[in-house]
Amino acid sequence: MANAGRGKGSSGREGEGEGDADETTSEIDVRRGARYDEITDKWIPEKPVSAVEGASYGIVGLIGLAIAAAAVWFGVSELLLTPKEHLVMDAAMNKLREDVRVSVALGTPMTSYGSESRNRGARRSVAHRVVLDERGRERLLVQFYARGPRGSAIVRAECGIDAATGKWTDFTYIVADVQGASQARIEVVSPQAAPQRLVAL
Repeated sequence: MANAGRGKGSSGREGEGEGDADETTSEIDVRRGARYDEITDKWIPEKPVSAVEGASYGIVGLIGLAIAAAAVWFGVSELLLTPKEHLVMDAAMNKLREDVRVSVALGTPMTSYGSESRNRGARRSVAHRVVLDERGRERLLVQFYARGPRGSAIVRAECGIDAATGKWTDFTYIVADVQGASQARIEVVSPQAAPQRLVAL
């Protein structure tokens, strides 16, 4: 009986040891990132990330950072590096595209450029002049060309900075002189206070 008791005691301790071993193994598996499969009642170790996969993740991260940096650079260049005469020309072109009369006369899509030259630099250069209004605020006079499938026009505009938005969108006038056989003057934004400034630059 004593031996049997000792046997039971030994068996109990062995069972406890097995339980401790299982618990220790589970803890190790958890630390190693293993996952528990309820169907097989076993811990399945996670597949280690290979060097190729790690490099791929790194490349994806670098691409994401590059895209974010490009977006920031585009915003900064738009605000600080784009010449203001180009900002005015772009804003005026938005007005021209919204005007049905201009769309009918020139067709769509429309593009803009600085001069009728084959030189790329000259085409990008927009004729402009800075003037001051009666309050001493800076205004910009620009002259450029707009072209569509049906023809072209010389566009003259005067613009200032909109106090609400801080952008060059406060137009005093935008006038498009359509060239070619069907010449016409289209006042996209009618001259208000300074019609004498409607001169070629």
